[in-house]
Amino acid sequence: MRRLLVVLCVVLAVKNVFSVQYRTQIFDENIRTLQVLPNNEQLKLPFIELNSGDEIDVLFDELTYEVSNFYYKIVHCDAYWNESDLASMEYLDGFDGGLIDTYDYSVNTTVNYIHYKVTFPNDDVGLKLSGNYAVQIARDGDFEHGIVATACFSVVEPMVDINIEVDGKTMKELNGRYQSVALDVTVDGVGARDMMQDFIVVVRQNGRLDNESYLTRPTYVNGNKLSYENKDELIFEGGNQYRSIDFSSRYTYGAGIDHIEFDQDMYHVVLEADASRASNQEAYAMDAHGGYVINLQKNDYSDTEADYMWVHFYYPAETPYLEGRMYILGDLTYNLVNSDSEMIYDLSERCYVRSLLLKQGGYNYVYALKAKNRDELSVMQTEGSFWQSRNRYDVIVYYRPFGARYDRLVGMRSVE
Repeated sequence: MRRLLVVLCVVLAVKNVFSVQYRTQIFDENIRTLQVLPNNEQLKLPFIELNSGDEIDVLFDELTYEVSNFYYKIVHCDAYWNESDLASMEYLDGFDGGLIDTYDYSVNTTVNYIHYKVTFPNDDVGLKLSGNYAVQIARDGDFEHGIVATACFSVVEPMVDINIEVDGKTMKELNGRYQSVALDVTVDGVGARDMMQDFIVVVRQNGRLDNESYLTRPTYVNGNKLSYENKDELIFEGGNQYRSIDFSSRYTYGAGIDHIEFDQDMYHVVLEADASRASNQEAYAMDAHGGYVINLQKNDYSDTEADYMWVHFYYPAETPYLEGRMYILGDLTYNLVNSDSEMIYDLSERCYVRSLLLKQGGYNYVYALKAKNRDELSVMQTEGSFWQSRNRYDVIVYYRPFGARYDRLVGMRSVE
């Protein structure tokens, strides 16, 4: 009879307190709509399975009508999205870089742009190992001074089973503003020697980077099952359903949009004022958990025929929030907390404002506050927080035994 081993330990966990070298982001103001899509499917997470025939498509636009010479370079990363210690020949079959030579001109748009696309693996390069990958894109191959964007994706070699449960029973309060995540990872297929230290588990809510948790030890081990539960790092604000806008048509548009006008050779999407929803739970609203879809109604070529429009966000507030700065979160800002996503308070209008140049389609977003000296943002005052809200939780499992030189990505699962 197999001996049952149960070990209790303390969960060592952090919420976004480490340095990160690579994130999906844009560094050039003329580069727009950077997407990292598995098999060119929108609203899918950028994960593919190793040696499965799956592909990752990296797409972006440059606001110009003159073709540029963009080159890519592939970098293997550890679980924390810093460059791993591997040489390119160890994780790639072929060249670690090349010219992005697939592009198309925009058609019948007020804003001229060129749409670029590169796919991995391709005829020049294959992916040999699981883990995290960052694709650096540089103008004229100048990776020292000319990087215009970074696109991140992950390759999984499924070796573990993941079970996830989410409910409103937390150590902070019962069925109130928070959600608690509990998860089990069964590692029968790995053959780990040290069950306590060989795994890193990442828990992410709706793709947000500010409140993701890195768990380096399980709460307890039961045979070949790692359990993570009853810890502060696994408690998240329930939040509210994401706000949504759809301007896939210039003439018929959905809720949240006051009007669309043409001014100074461009279209402008003027949104209705977004008030606080702190006491207004939208439990039955459907959303895409912060994602977006590029779409031009009644058109099969949205990649090149969807137009760019200025979208004007308004959030009334008699006085600015003293608790911190306000940001727009969602894939439309790559969930980054920076000057591009920050709302600016207009004292004369008594509201927060921000204008984003976005490609036609449907978008999800929320407003969040960042307090001083804190990395994690809160939606309590701007969106409200309710334990019943539907969120997507992604659990990502890395395996790195003692002496190994890289983090293998051995499991990934999402629940909504």
